[in-house]
Amino acid sequence: MNVRVSAGIIRNGGRILAARRASGPQEGLWELPGGKIEDGESPLAALQRELREELGCELGVAWPYDTVEYDYPDFHLSMECLVCNLAEGAEPSPAEGVHSELRWLSREELLDVEWLPADRALVEGLAYYWNQVLEDQML
Repeated sequence: MNVRVSAGIIRNGGRILAARRASGPQEGLWELPGGKIEDGESPLAALQRELREELGCELGVAWPYDTVEYDYPDFHLSMECLVCNLAEGAEPSPAEGVHSELRWLSREELLDVEWLPADRALVEGLAYYWNQVLEDQML
């Protein structure tokens, strides 16, 4: 089975947003916010919808960064990753039952949390390309 998701590398003040799963088989592990891409939906539209549902906030500027392919035991994950900002003044808040905690992580803190396996590979690359990813020149 192939699962397509969209994930946001949400930047703010030299940090990125990480979300801790509140339930399910991967409860307690950390991920980049986002979710499943529905039929006929673009990765950007999926991310906008998921951030509204899961964090209660609107997305600002976003652009494609990378696609992560990862084989979990039960399915293949294709994760479209977008670098983005939240809309001005937006304050993310975790939706009950989805995420138990949100944390803004600096480059030095990226590996202080236990990431989902697919997210970990991406985060390790982010640590290397941190300055390029967080610069506004990409906008």
